[in-house]
Amino acid sequence: MDRKNSKRILYLLLIYAVLIVGFYFIGDTEIRTEESYSELPSADNVLGEISEGTVIEQQFRSKVDAITKITLNMATYARTNRGLIVVSLVDTAAQTNVSQLIMDSSLLADNSLYEWQLDTPVKNALGRYYTITIGSECPIGEAPTLYWHNGILPDTALILNGEAVEQTLCFSYAGRTVTWFGSHYWFLAGGLTVLILVYLGWFYFRSEHGRSTILGTIFGVWDRYRFLIHQLVSRDFKTKYKRSVLGYLWSFLNPLLTMIVQYIVFSTIFRSDIKNFPVYLLSGIILFNFFTDAVGQGLSAIVNNASLITKVYVPKYIYPVTKVISSSINLIISVIPLFLVALFTGAPITKALLLLPFGLLCLIAFSIGMALALSSAMVFFRDTQYLWGIISLAWMYATPLFYPENIIPEQYRLIQKLNPMYYIVKFVRTLMIDGVSPEPVMYVYCLGSALLMLVIGAAIFKKTQDRFVLYI
Repeated sequence: MDRKNSKRILYLLLIYAVLIVGFYFIGDTEIRTEESYSELPSADNVLGEISEGTVIEQQFRSKVDAITKITLNMATYARTNRGLIVVSLVDTAAQTNVSQLIMDSSLLADNSLYEWQLDTPVKNALGRYYTITIGSECPIGEAPTLYWHNGILPDTALILNGEAVEQTLCFSYAGRTVTWFGSHYWFLAGGLTVLILVYLGWFYFRSEHGRSTILGTIFGVWDRYRFLIHQLVSRDFKTKYKRSVLGYLWSFLNPLLTMIVQYIVFSTIFRSDIKNFPVYLLSGIILFNFFTDAVGQGLSAIVNNASLITKVYVPKYIYPVTKVISSSINLIISVIPLFLVALFTGAPITKALLLLPFGLLCLIAFSIGMALALSSAMVFFRDTQYLWGIISLAWMYATPLFYPENIIPEQYRLIQKLNPMYYIVKFVRTLMIDGVSPEPVMYVYCLGSALLMLVIGAAIFKKTQDRFVLYI
């Protein structure tokens, strides 16, 4: 193995180490934990007015690592009440107050669930006993009440004015629990590191003996055809806006203007309660427009470069790959208005946005796989370009770009689950709208679908490329 490739491998290992450590801290709790909820008991009756002097103590054992929310089933006797309700969350063993809430009884709705979002999550709560203590400053006849469930649930106890009763409050709690992935992250990272080192050792051995490897082939193609790749990408990008007055500015304006038009349509004519709809809409438009443009350009790459392919030897896969890369430049430029809209609409700007390149790289890899497969099909079946127009249109409507995903009927949810673009779009939206990392399973879906399509596309292209010259 030559010195140049040795340096490249060292750089790759350094980047890998930074990514592994950075991902752990940037992903934060979202990659290590998952939301958990306790079941809300059925409401059988009310316990009576929570008037001044009434003390209610509901004990429970936490099944989550961090308690973030308490839910109580309230009733007001269909009247407007007066006074304050004081709710405290107490660590039963330590007898310490970990959080407190003061409710204005006049603002409570009848027969409704009151969600108490704790100011600070109660951490290290798994297996510990806590007590929800409820007191009142409401006068008799103007006080609300709580629903209870007939019977004592496991790991619970209800005390009413100092006496234990055979009921359980209709309450639930929510929080986050450490996942298997979170608890084994460094073990998995270490295992992956070992596999990478084993592969590099195998790569070194084969290189020393003059045998080819995938990594060696990539390095070789880059060294030999770097200038050509640069020229092809540059040509495609410049040709796209040739003789256009605004030129490259259209990469910025096109998704923004499209978003404005669709926002007006779907926010006025078709009303939606989607959180931060402008960012929701624009992120979907940018990602899917790139996908259709990159694949659409890539599928005709072999046919349109027939004169070069028949006269000069160049690895044929370079042509569709460079088409996707040139479209990727537009994608990067299009992300700028997405950030501007996010800032304008008050979307959270957090460290989780550093994970955005992962979603974009998965999309690019998936598009390359599609371009390789379809460019091969285009050589033998020229109607592929027309079929792709129809397929991409159906694919667009099957992906929740401008409508909420929860409106999809249950019988069609399988189509959604099998749609790789759904996961990639959702990944980016979680970062942009919620400001947090998606759950670990989303990384698996995005990376898995991208690699699978890339392998399938490469296999099809490799199997058919030797016959291209007979049909182009």
